[in-house]
Amino acid sequence: MGKEVKTKKADRISDLPDSILTHILSFLSTKEAVRTSILSTRWRYLFALLPNLHFDLEDVLRRKNFNSYAASVENFMSFVDRMLFLYNTTIVDKFRLKCRSMIDSNRFYGWISAAVHRGVKHLDLNIYLDKFITLPDVLFTCRTLVSLKVDKDFVLDVPRGVVHLPNLNTLHLESVKFLNDDSIKNLLSGCSNLEDMVLKQCYMENISKFNISHQLLKRLTIDYLYDGYHCWLMIDTPNLAYFKYLDSIKARYSIENLQSLVKADIYIFKTNYTVQGGATTLFGGICNVPSLILWVTSLELLLSCKPLPVFATLVKLKIPCYDLCREYSYIRGGKGLETLLSSLPALEKLEFSQEVLCFLPANVPSCLLYKLRAIKITNFTEEKHCIGKAKYFLENGGALQKLTILTAPDVSAEKQLKISNVLSASPRESKQLCILIV
Repeated sequence: MGKEVKTKKADRISDLPDSILTHILSFLSTKEAVRTSILSTRWRYLFALLPNLHFDLEDVLRRKNFNSYAASVENFMSFVDRMLFLYNTTIVDKFRLKCRSMIDSNRFYGWISAAVHRGVKHLDLNIYLDKFITLPDVLFTCRTLVSLKVDKDFVLDVPRGVVHLPNLNTLHLESVKFLNDDSIKNLLSGCSNLEDMVLKQCYMENISKFNISHQLLKRLTIDYLYDGYHCWLMIDTPNLAYFKYLDSIKARYSIENLQSLVKADIYIFKTNYTVQGGATTLFGGICNVPSLILWVTSLELLLSCKPLPVFATLVKLKIPCYDLCREYSYIRGGKGLETLLSSLPALEKLEFSQEVLCFLPANVPSCLLYKLRAIKITNFTEEKHCIGKAKYFLENGGALQKLTILTAPDVSAEKQLKISNVLSASPRESKQLCILIV
């Protein structure tokens, strides 16, 4: 009988270069990646080469009972300390930290300083504390930082001349408090290459003038500013291509140099202190935009502007709305989409819920006669007044190529067929028109 030969299976994964192994580890959480150090001597220190560090105290505490919280927090802090200070030779590409008030603020400042020292590019901070704290000064001079997201319980206190973030491209501030009028101005002055900024649910009680002025900013989102109704919102961004505004009307606006604007998304919350003059200035500042999403309350405010702005270059308009549309006839005071159409001479694409069209204009808007190529009507029903709206567009749309009807959820397939038959038999101005009913 021949002699048995035992062969050892080759560990081909461990033979891969460090760069590939650390890429594999990057798909694991930081804690899971560290656990791979027990696999073999080859894997013992690979986790120290990880370029992406993600620490989530919330995730740790979810798996523990209340009695072990204190020990879990201490273990968490020791773990972060080891990863940042003991294994500190690797450049950090992404650093994400999520924790709550049990973390000492001095410890937190040390972690941020360590990440900055290791050349962090993408920093994401989500911190729940018992009180607002300032961001460490070292963060404002991080030359390697490309994106910064700060969420919760921070006061933005930015002294003049301190900020130097030459590579920062994306800035996302959520639930932070601006200390004074100079906070945002001083911050932006040191971010020479900033292109994308999001301000979400920030606290503005200390602000009278909020000045967003930047030469290269391309995308700006303002998503509700707490206690900001009294402030003067100033926007001067000559390269801005996208503007999203979800907020109430402010006491005063100054909107300048938006000649590069390509798309705007405007959702204005109704309040008891809405200032009509502010609405006129806001809409007047964006009236050169080619593409506009205008929510139903925003439409109401726009239609009350005197004079009504002319959107001479607007090519695409979408008016989305949900349950609010059912109350729209009460809200708008007799004005609807038909009033706005006369101020949209270049409009080619239109999408709206049928409720926002209240009357059929006796004088057909020029955009319908010569420009409109595609119309989508949503929440459509088989009711006579609704059918009449579609017929109006068919009879007057000289350039119309496609009419899409999205029926309401309670419209049956049988009723859809009835709508299709009625509209197919209706007179139409355009000979190249296609009707689609969904």
